[in-house]
Amino acid sequence: MLNDFAFVLLAGGSGTRLDAPVPKQFIRVAGKTILEHSYACLASFAPQARILITVPADSLEFVREMFKGTPAEVIVGGSSRQDSAWAALRHLKDAAPRHVILHDAARPFLDHQIIHEVVAALQTCDAVDVAIKTADTIIVERDGFIQNIPKRDHIFRGQTPQGFRYAALLQCYEELGQEKLGGFTDDCGIYLACNPLSPVRIVKGSSENIKITDAVDLVLADELFRIRQQRRSPNLSGLDFKGRHALVFGGSLGIGKAIVQVLEEAGCIVRSLSRRNGCDVADPAQVAAALAAAQADWGRVDHVVNAAGLLMKGPLATQSAQDVAQQVAVNLLGALNVAQCSHAALKASRGMLLQFSSSSFTRGRAEYSAYSACKAGVVNLTQALADEWMADGIRVNCIVPGRTDTAMRRSNFSGEDSRTLLSPYEVALTAAKLMSSNDTGVVARV
Repeated sequence: MLNDFAFVLLAGGSGTRLDAPVPKQFIRVAGKTILEHSYACLASFAPQARILITVPADSLEFVREMFKGTPAEVIVGGSSRQDSAWAALRHLKDAAPRHVILHDAARPFLDHQIIHEVVAALQTCDAVDVAIKTADTIIVERDGFIQNIPKRDHIFRGQTPQGFRYAALLQCYEELGQEKLGGFTDDCGIYLACNPLSPVRIVKGSSENIKITDAVDLVLADELFRIRQQRRSPNLSGLDFKGRHALVFGGSLGIGKAIVQVLEEAGCIVRSLSRRNGCDVADPAQVAAALAAAQADWGRVDHVVNAAGLLMKGPLATQSAQDVAQQVAVNLLGALNVAQCSHAALKASRGMLLQFSSSSFTRGRAEYSAYSACKAGVVNLTQALADEWMADGIRVNCIVPGRTDTAMRRSNFSGEDSRTLLSPYEVALTAAKLMSSNDTGVVARV
């Protein structure tokens, strides 16, 4: 049935409202551009379907290179959304599909269920919109004053995708012509202008199906990707690390120790490093020496894991300068040292760097402010390096464990019921699954 469909991904916007150095569709979030995330959603839903991407003229070759090796068709769009849609409709004309589904590239969180319902609705309707009920009060303004406050019962917010019988939508564009298209904001409006008596079916959208328009939307998008990564389950198929080599900093206790054991059980050659055996992540010379020794002994390093951490609970005002400096040295400078020293080895193996943050990174918590601040820095470091090292073939990811039953936690939070805490091995399994993937820029909560 999907052979009757063509998907159009509208990626021609300039993103001026975002005030970013590149158009919004090319901003990287969670290791990929927003455009790549949106394309992946459509392609995974319908691998055999025709997918057309409209882009600005000056980005044509860049995007074609981005999707090299995929069946995506990349063409030049127009200066407006309507121009881009019309360019896509004309491009499809020589091998016209029965139906066309248009989606904004700036909506990377499209759910497969929504696409499925749009496809199903097009079997009985010529036009389908996706929308959700508004939670806000809507006001009608005139000259700076409220003219009317309509009831919200039948007020919806439109989203994409929007689906149509191809011939009907093309006819609407041709009927209106270039001079009138600028008065519309979406394709359902264009369809209704030409077919006022024809019903447009509404498919329920999702509050997660946000459109990235302003700077705050990027923050929301980043958090949504993190939430989705929580669905990564450690209870999947087995692990195979045979022939791989891994260094685990902070591998003598807690989560680090569990990772060492999980990787060894999966056939990996692992070296555990910590202050107990003479490697302090706060000392770049010791970290560099550990990397050099592993390279000399093994010939390659495929994975570098930094699970080292230090928490000294207490009000910042009462902590000594030495205690604060030590936490920063281990938790933040240590992460930087491990990253910097491992770059050459991971570039040679096209391997992965895995860092560890904490659930406290999203909101600093009383009595461990230095620790929280450092862990927020680790997340930002992960996101930056995933982009910075992509051309070198290095994947950079981060695990954000929840409250975990470790010696460090027990020493700072006495009296907790261990049954309410995560096992270090649950976290380690999730880490190993991420290490065995091709993902980069992932900040996965456990």
